[in-house]
Amino acid sequence: MRRSGLTVILGGLFALILSIAPPVAMAAPAGTVPNGAAGPLVPSAADGYGWTTVSGTLNRQIATAQNQLKYIYGQLNRTDIVLGSETLSELSDQVDAITSIAQSIQTQAASYQTVYESYLDIVGAKADGESQAIVTQRAHLQAVLQDIKSTVTQGRLLGLQAKQVQLEVQRRGTVSQQELLSERIASPLTLTFWRNLYAEGPALRLTLAPPVNNGYAGVLYHWPFLVGALVGAFLLTALLARPAYWLFRQLEGNIVRRFTGDILSEHHRSFIPVAMSGIVCGFVMFLVWEILAGLFSLDEGRSPLFMNSIAGIMPLCGFILGAGLPALSRATAVDGADQRAARALWGVDWCMAVIVLLQTIFITIGMENAFPVTARRLIEAIFTLAVTLLFVGMCRRLTRRTDARLAPAVYGIGCLVMAVTWIAIALGFLAFAFAVAVWSVALSVSFATLFLISLATKEFTARNFSTASLVSRRLSRLGVHSNRVAQFGVLLSGVINIALIIVFVAVCLSEGSLDIPVVADKVNGLFVGQTINGVQFSLNTAVFCIVILLVAYYAIRAFSQWLESRLFPTTNLDIGARTSILNIFNYVAWIAVFLMVLSEAGVTVKNLTWVVSALSVGIGFGLQAIVQNFVSGVILLAERPIRVGDLIELGSIKGDVKRISVRSTEIGLGDGSTMIVPNSQFITSAVRNATLGTSLSAASATVTISPRADATKAQLALMNMMKQREDILQDPAPGVAISAITDTGITLALSAKVSSVRDVGGVTNAIMLDAYRVLQESGLELGKPS
Repeated sequence: MRRSGLTVILGGLFALILSIAPPVAMAAPAGTVPNGAAGPLVPSAADGYGWTTVSGTLNRQIATAQNQLKYIYGQLNRTDIVLGSETLSELSDQVDAITSIAQSIQTQAASYQTVYESYLDIVGAKADGESQAIVTQRAHLQAVLQDIKSTVTQGRLLGLQAKQVQLEVQRRGTVSQQELLSERIASPLTLTFWRNLYAEGPALRLTLAPPVNNGYAGVLYHWPFLVGALVGAFLLTALLARPAYWLFRQLEGNIVRRFTGDILSEHHRSFIPVAMSGIVCGFVMFLVWEILAGLFSLDEGRSPLFMNSIAGIMPLCGFILGAGLPALSRATAVDGADQRAARALWGVDWCMAVIVLLQTIFITIGMENAFPVTARRLIEAIFTLAVTLLFVGMCRRLTRRTDARLAPAVYGIGCLVMAVTWIAIALGFLAFAFAVAVWSVALSVSFATLFLISLATKEFTARNFSTASLVSRRLSRLGVHSNRVAQFGVLLSGVINIALIIVFVAVCLSEGSLDIPVVADKVNGLFVGQTINGVQFSLNTAVFCIVILLVAYYAIRAFSQWLESRLFPTTNLDIGARTSILNIFNYVAWIAVFLMVLSEAGVTVKNLTWVVSALSVGIGFGLQAIVQNFVSGVILLAERPIRVGDLIELGSIKGDVKRISVRSTEIGLGDGSTMIVPNSQFITSAVRNATLGTSLSAASATVTISPRADATKAQLALMNMMKQREDILQDPAPGVAISAITDTGITLALSAKVSSVRDVGGVTNAIMLDAYRVLQESGLELGKPS
């Protein structure tokens, strides 16, 4: 009967599904499968959706990606060519694209797997007496699910294969770089080197050859036009540098005078016009180069990599000229700067701009193997000698003509670099010497450029977001405090400095290249990050996690303040309950935020296995006390045997509970100091809580009178004194009783209730003084205590 009922229920369910199924499925007779499909429950290709519409596409993507991986792996194993860094970078990009395809395939197949598993749950397990249509539906669903799982497995295998090929590409890049740095040829001091150079004469003449068969021309093809375009771009930018500087300087003075009423002095130091002049000249130099390159048709027959590299370095060369010419010129040095330093560095801007351009060209030529090996190494050696001589000469002039404190240290580094590179050239390690020179130029130029931008940013934020600035005065009218504006300026300056540091790190990772697209690609790589042991590390994730922590901090603090100032005053909760609620809320909220940050960072329980293992070992050896105190703190906050405001005694410690955390409890002592006690002591030791259960406390004192005195009179006098005191509660009423009668005296015991245990000491002392006074006034003689 139960199976029959189940069949009826399933029949009704399928009737409902059939009522909402597409018209094509409804046209089939009952109990049959239309168009050879599995029935109306499962969507088919005829319906325009379902697994059958995408399975073929996904399988073709898998096959294409696998063939592409085989091609990439074959390129890596070729022995007839040398794979340069540019080729390896392209292969790496292709592998990354395949990895993205594999992830997309897994995601799509997994979504369909969830849908078809839901269909299979609706059909249910096999039962006696069910119709043939249900059996057919179940069999079809199981077959489709098997196909989907197979596709998911193939996508995972494709991702693993792509990961292995990517590791091989990275290994080949590292090996190529190491082989390049360890490359040794005949020393220029030997005749062999010059014989090899002479032998490369025919190949060297090919650098002047025009394009053949729609191929690329030699790198020096139409070199006069190339040099003319470069010289024209440099000269036009140099002519614009000083007018641009004076224009921004005058504009700065006009803005300051208009909005603040102040007049900048002639000796005012400002890096903002210098930086702005550099930025404008960088843009102009890039624009002029593009125009001249188009006029001379320099891109015809030339490698796109070569032309893109020159175009990418032009903005930096323009910035060096636009900022260096005004700042280091004898006539227009930065106001307030040391004129001797400007004269010592005069001409360095031109040299550095040309060196940066030549360095980029030589790096590109090396990537394309556009020159014979010996000729290329000779050009790189000459470049290295010129760079080191220029650097040492500049440091020497600064040391002799100025009192710059960094000049001697930099001079020493320059001498060391020169000695290393010259020795390397003499021994035949010309590639290593060139790499050292390239790194020195890249780091020094990038550091100087970014440092100038940082100074200009700091000056801009300090001037426009200070407490006395125009922006602060305008925003103060809208209710924004001037300190908030100053804080915003400091934060803005800090964010820009962090961005500049990221750019400097990208330059360090670009293997000495200062090409702006290359550096931008490295910055993007820093933000995209890489996966290490299943965890994605990237600046993008780090920034997002920091934003989550900042937002959570202010949100938790705001909600805690609302609880404390708005909600709790409307309740009857005591201060201890309020403190416990606030502490528990803060801990739970921060645990949730921590889990959210871990989730955004991609850290799972599997990734934390080693952390849990390390913590278990640490708890066993050195962290058990911390864990014990933590658990004890949770117990104290939950059970509340002691609360904030209670007067407690723990051993020799007596004081008021000021704060309870999950690790320790703060107790305020009578001398004003604070004792921090681990929470475990409150669980494992006996604690006296004088304020637990009731707010009333008893004050007691004893008085001994002479055995010859009138005990009744003394008792009445002391009772009247007790009733007249305002610091003693009259309900319950105080009492005076005879506690002992001896031959030396009669002992009277005084007892009373006070409102707080903290008043017991003061009230007891006052009772004793008043009792002595009352007995003296009544003429009652005191006795000796037994």
